[in-house]
Amino acid sequence: MEAKVLNSGRLMDRIIRALEQKKPLSVISVGATESYAMAQYRILSEEEFMNHKEAIVTNSGVKLRGFTFPNIALRNDLVAAVKQADIVGYNIQLRNTMKAGKMTELVFKTYGIQPKYVYDSLIRRVVMFSQRPKFKDMMRGRKVVLIGNTAKAARNEMNRRWKHKLNFEIVASLPIKSYTEIGSVKRKLDKLDYDLCLLSAGVNAIVLAPYIARTHGKVAFDIGQGMTSLATKEVVETGFIRKVGLSKLMKM
Repeated sequence: MEAKVLNSGRLMDRIIRALEQKKPLSVISVGATESYAMAQYRILSEEEFMNHKEAIVTNSGVKLRGFTFPNIALRNDLVAAVKQADIVGYNIQLRNTMKAGKMTELVFKTYGIQPKYVYDSLIRRVVMFSQRPKFKDMMRGRKVVLIGNTAKAARNEMNRRWKHKLNFEIVASLPIKSYTEIGSVKRKLDKLDYDLCLLSAGVNAIVLAPYIARTHGKVAFDIGQGMTSLATKEVVETGFIRKVGLSKLMKM
């Protein structure tokens, strides 16, 4: 069965509906780094992935991704989580480049991953702007948890801009720097009362989101660099964004 592609409006509709009906929902995104982590030893040999830019950059620490290659435990956790997720984002607009969507689709095929719903992961950078009324509806009156290294900055800005209008409560903002912290973050979540969790934590967000939905019965939305957009009120523009075009992305 071919996956149904959701635009930003329909994605937000499903999130809001789950919140209103108090039903679990996990929305994740599989990027290039996650795809290459999942490709370890199944699609790529150790020599191939260790000499690839994703592993070189990750292991150098230039970009803080919270793990190093090789990592079979992470690979297995990612595969299990993606299979459990309700809605899966990836780079659909650039699906023909190995750096973006092609490897993700190859990973899905290799592991028999067949999402029912997919969306273009770049939407997450702009959804708080392109779908502003629905994003506010998502937040209105909710108890919210933010997870990620920019969570506190996003919390402060969201409280300043919207709290008095939307009456939400950010009950916790939890940083996570490493895959090894997954267990401690889960234990913190187990003690919280919340409706919605917004995550920006790379591979860790993928592992945590289905846990939040399945164990806590809550809505988890991996917004990635959209967390920085919330903190700065500006879209984080990268090469992928420039290739697609910001104006096009805002209409998706």
